[in-house]
Amino acid sequence: MADLTPYSTAKPLLGPLASWLPEEDSIRLGAYQLYESIYKNVPESFKLVQRGNESNPIYLPSAKTIIEATNRYLAKRWTYAVEPRLGSDSERGELNNAFQKLFRREMVWSKFATQKRYGLIRGDQVWHVVADPNKEPGSRISIYEVDPGSYFPILDPWNPEKVLGVHLVDPVLDDDGKTVIKRQTYRKTETGRISYELSWWQVGAWDDREGQELKKADTIPSGDYNKPVFYELDPNITALPVYHIKNDRSTGNPFGTSEIAGLETIFAGINQSISDEDLALALEGLGLYATTSGPPVDDDGNETTWKLGPGYVVEIDDSTTFERVNGVSSVDPYQTHMSKLESAARESSGVPDIAIGSVDVQTAESGIALAFKMGPILAKNEEKEQEILSVMDHMLYDITTMWFPTFEALSSAARVVSIVDDPLPVNRKATLDEIIAMLSTDPPLISTEYARTLLSEKLGYDFPDEMSETVVTEAASMAEARNVDPFASRVSQELDTE
Repeated sequence: MADLTPYSTAKPLLGPLASWLPEEDSIRLGAYQLYESIYKNVPESFKLVQRGNESNPIYLPSAKTIIEATNRYLAKRWTYAVEPRLGSDSERGELNNAFQKLFRREMVWSKFATQKRYGLIRGDQVWHVVADPNKEPGSRISIYEVDPGSYFPILDPWNPEKVLGVHLVDPVLDDDGKTVIKRQTYRKTETGRISYELSWWQVGAWDDREGQELKKADTIPSGDYNKPVFYELDPNITALPVYHIKNDRSTGNPFGTSEIAGLETIFAGINQSISDEDLALALEGLGLYATTSGPPVDDDGNETTWKLGPGYVVEIDDSTTFERVNGVSSVDPYQTHMSKLESAARESSGVPDIAIGSVDVQTAESGIALAFKMGPILAKNEEKEQEILSVMDHMLYDITTMWFPTFEALSSAARVVSIVDDPLPVNRKATLDEIIAMLSTDPPLISTEYARTLLSEKLGYDFPDEMSETVVTEAASMAEARNVDPFASRVSQELDTE
């Protein structure tokens, strides 16, 4: 049966697998490294055929183009918002201040941008929430990015969608330079609490999920923070503090799929074609020569290689020929072939030309044309956003209801949720014209207060609270001024003077 895992198309390109992992996990980690290498255009990621001694392979960043275009319109400007109907004004204010400080101190917005991009590349992104009660109040909670290569979920054997625990595993060198396995484990206990364990194991003998024979490490790196520990988290914390987001989730699969999966051979074909074209152009410029004469010889009669260039003289035998071979007449076939490959890669990944900046003004200003052009990538990203926002909302909820009350003494009925911007740029002129048109009908279709709300939400205007009263007062003053007859006023003034 065909291999239908997220890494089946990556397997032919993988190098030696990690020896400290079971085969399935070593393939997953190898795929992470492969896709990251393809994104960064590392030459060793591709196996190109050299077309001669003058061949110099060229690698186009085709994978990066697709990743960046998808990333640009995915979960745009993600942040949090305080629910306006939950909690009191003071509770909402306190919770907002707490999250502002947390996000700035932990650089959560920057981490989210990194996680989003590499989640598309690798297929998975992982977050980790921890706390240190010994730190100063207001700084005890930390939010970390986790390399998904360190993430090994403990799944319910009857339900692969249910996670019972998590291993965070890393190979580390001990003081003698020997590799040992550092394993941090969170588990849901029978009492409903979450346990934490730091333990050290020998290579290939740490995984208790598959019945592997376990062997404790003989030595561990020095330092008090490396000592094995086991304890249970505070009873208020009932959710695993490790959050996993899958790209392109599939039912029953514990991991996501890279945005590059399935396109590896197309990228290799594009790079092969551009390399061949480059060689053809080089031969056209430098020239390829043919002769019926024997090879050149040096003063001692030994055969040598031909030397061609300015100032060189070529001596050939009598009745022989030496001529330049006609090169390619056109590189159009190469260009057509590469265009077809690039188009196939973008179409299969739902990335239209307009998403990478190829757009005319007429299409950009037409809302309907823009929607049709951007439809594939927006529909694809909408599915991805559901996964991202659901997991991030879960993390925000746990921080609000578990971590803040436990470590920062902040209990609140207020809540925060994830919000993102519209992925498409706003046509400000069209939006403003539409709002003004609704205000200009007789009677107006909308109130001025609602018009201000629309301008704030869609165009980012910030109106002061007292502006409504000021506008009414100014309008009344202008209306009164328009109703005054300036000629009659002057006559009255002159009569008074007389």
